[in-house]
Amino acid sequence: MSDPMTVIAQHWDSTPVPIETIIRDIGLPLSYEAMSDNISGYIEREDGSYRIVVNANHAPTRQRFTAAHELGHYIYHRDLLGEGVGDNRAYRADGTDRPNANIRPIHERQANSFAANVLMPRHRLVAVGGESTAALAARFGVSQEAMRIRLGR
Repeated sequence: MSDPMTVIAQHWDSTPVPIETIIRDIGLPLSYEAMSDNISGYIEREDGSYRIVVNANHAPTRQRFTAAHELGHYIYHRDLLGEGVGDNRAYRADGTDRPNANIRPIHERQANSFAANVLMPRHRLVAVGGESTAALAARFGVSQEAMRIRLGR
């Protein structure tokens, strides 16, 4: 397994940031499976390591954010994950078949912040001032809502 932050740094100047490549370069399996619409994805322990699974039915922008969110759990909350955790559309374990009492709302916010920082790096956003939210969202491969939140618009 490669150091996650080193791997992220190697890809951070690409637009959009190649989150699938980052996850795989870190050494985590990533797959896409059909799930009910209210489930975004999950991270689970498998054969002594973890794997990330993303809802194949969601929009590509949401899939990218979910993958980055689950990577955030892996990097920051591995000591709390146990067998893993699922995330609903609101990025909470409520209503999933992978609840985890160790993962609290603060941990979900940390994973969301991590995902936003990885997919929309501040140093890249500063360099593209003046573009519309829609244009930036398209360029970075994220939803307009995620970009609006990231930019504080």
